[in-house]
Amino acid sequence: MNVAESRPERPATIADVAKLAGVSTATVSYVLNGRHLGRIPDETRTKVRSAARKLGYVAQSSARSLSRGRTDLVLVHLGDGGMLRDRPVAIELARLGADLRRAGYGCMLDGDPSLRGVPAARAWAALRPAAVVADAACFTGASVELLHGSGVVAVGMGRAASPFVPTVLLDDSSLGRAAAEHLVERGCGDLVALMPRVPGLRPPAEARFRGAQEVAAARGARIRPVTMGLYPADAAGIARAWAGGDGRPDGVFGFDDRHAGMLLGALTDAGLRVPGDLALVGAEDEPLCELLRPRLTSVGVARLPAGIAGPVLAAVEHRWDPNHATLSWPAHLRRRDT
Repeated sequence: MNVAESRPERPATIADVAKLAGVSTATVSYVLNGRHLGRIPDETRTKVRSAARKLGYVAQSSARSLSRGRTDLVLVHLGDGGMLRDRPVAIELARLGADLRRAGYGCMLDGDPSLRGVPAARAWAALRPAAVVADAACFTGASVELLHGSGVVAVGMGRAASPFVPTVLLDDSSLGRAAAEHLVERGCGDLVALMPRVPGLRPPAEARFRGAQEVAAARGARIRPVTMGLYPADAAGIARAWAGGDGRPDGVFGFDDRHAGMLLGALTDAGLRVPGDLALVGAEDEPLCELLRPRLTSVGVARLPAGIAGPVLAAVEHRWDPNHATLSWPAHLRRRDT
């Protein structure tokens, strides 16, 4: 038998399931959509589900959407990819799809960076999703009005609330607090926070810096930001200046382990001892930390206890509570050699 012969002529329909189970199509619809189950005997429900499995029947979202005017799809717009470069957020977005599916929704990722405002809303509304989740800055008053007119719930994500949509506020300032606490406790009083040059990484970097600022202010230490790109020349320039005595701190908090690790190599090349001349702490506790010499101390971030799906579903199902919209990552210090 060739491949073409092994393919079914058409996919199974609800009528096929009803015929095999010996029930009406309405009963099949009720069972597979979870409606009126209290009125349908257990034996009948079992027969319907068994028939559906045997035939490989998959309910068509387009058919369901005809009666409700929308699908059960949640569209997540990734924009310019900044959310994926933000590692804690990327981990939670990967978890979001599974959480939504368990709640009965589908999840689709949209990675077109050119979509913003009204053109974006038109493109999204054409798919008839239940909701669109995007960076809060993507939404405008006009775009939200268009989405709502199409029956689509708009949900923002970001470090600042949107005036147009319910916003899931992401707070990883705990990483900065944990790093600063460690540096101050080991006697550092003049701190630097490495800030990334990439614009898309500035929001999480600023949140982590604010957390470190809070600790420094409370503990009588000083802290200042220093911007560094992910190029060897950037790190080498900072290390040479500090080796010459120009503004050298005694403790450094890197925005993430890549920035901290690159600076660590440059400091070693410039003849500075870590942690002898200055202490260094990274963030996100990547495997890279174990491969560096000396091994990099880093602040790790745990998964959110409830995940992003909770507030997203609350917005979709019209039970939004702004008091439960801020998601704060738990942080822990992994002490190594730096």
